[in-house]
Amino acid sequence: MPADTTAPAEIFERARPRLWGLAYRMLGSAADADDAVQDTYLRWQAAGLDHIDTPEAWLTTVCTRRAIDMLRAARRARTDYVGPWLPEPVIAPEAGAELELAESLSTAFLLLLERLSPTERAAYLLREVFDYAYADVAASLNKSEAACRQLVSRARRHVGHDRARFAPPPERRQDLLESFLGAMQSGSVENLATLLSEDAELWSDGGGKVLAARNVIHGANNVARFLHGVWQRVWAEQDVRRVAVNGGAGLLLGARGTLESVVTFGVAPDGRIGAIYVVRNPDKLPGPGLLAAAENLHLPAAREGT
Repeated sequence: MPADTTAPAEIFERARPRLWGLAYRMLGSAADADDAVQDTYLRWQAAGLDHIDTPEAWLTTVCTRRAIDMLRAARRARTDYVGPWLPEPVIAPEAGAELELAESLSTAFLLLLERLSPTERAAYLLREVFDYAYADVAASLNKSEAACRQLVSRARRHVGHDRARFAPPPERRQDLLESFLGAMQSGSVENLATLLSEDAELWSDGGGKVLAARNVIHGANNVARFLHGVWQRVWAEQDVRRVAVNGGAGLLLGARGTLESVVTFGVAPDGRIGAIYVVRNPDKLPGPGLLAAAENLHLPAAREGT
C-alpha cells in the first residue's frame, strides 16, 4: 500500500501548484505548463495508487519528463520564430517571504535558463529552485546522482554568476517602475535614459503577428529613444495598469478592454534598469484571463496621464 492513503484526487491537487511551477519554469509558457500538468494527471488517474509508494516523487518524475519532451519539441519549432522570443507572462504576487521562488519566475531568469539543455534545466530547477535532494533529482531524470551533480554544476556555470543580478529587493523594483512611468510621462528621452544602465537592452516579442522590434535594441540612448516613440505613438493613449508579473513589478497596457502589451524589467548590477521586456504576441496574452486576474488583485490605477 502507498505511504500516503489520502484520496488520489486530493493528493494530486496538493501537488498541482508545485507541478505547475516546475512545468512553467521549464517551458516558459503557461499554456504548455497547463498541458504538462494535465498529462501528468491523466497518467496519475491511469496508474492507480497500489504501486506508487511516494506519490509526490512519482508526480514530479512524470511531470519533469513530460516537460523535457515538450521543451525539446518547442525549441525545434522555435527556430522559425519571428523576432526575439520571450516567455509567456503570468500574473504572480510580489515575492514577500518567497523572494527566491519569485525571482525564479522573472523574465530575466527564464531567459537565463534558455542557455541550458532541457535535461540541465530540469536538474537545475529541481535542485536549485525546488530544493530536491540529488537522489530525488536522479530518480526523476533516470540518471545517477553523480551525473545529476554534473548537470547542476554545468548549469550553475552557465547561469549562476548572472542569476544574482536579477534578484533586487521588491521595493527597488517598485521604485524603478514608478520612475519609469514618470520618465515616460515627462516625454523626455534624457530622463528615461538616466534610469537605464549603459548597456540596457529592450526585447520586444510580437511573434511576427503584431508590430514589434525584430531585433533586441542595445544601449541606454537607443532604448530610450525607441520607448519614447512608442509612448508618444501608442502607449500614451492606452490604459496602463501596475501589476505584479512573473513575481515582480510590471505593467499591463491596452485599449478598449483588450490587453496589448505586458512590460517587465530586469535590474542591472548598478541598480538601474538593465533590460525591458515587452510581450505583444497575442498568443501569449490571454486577454480575459490576465485582465480578470488584474482586476481581482484590486490593482491601483496608473497615475493621471499614464
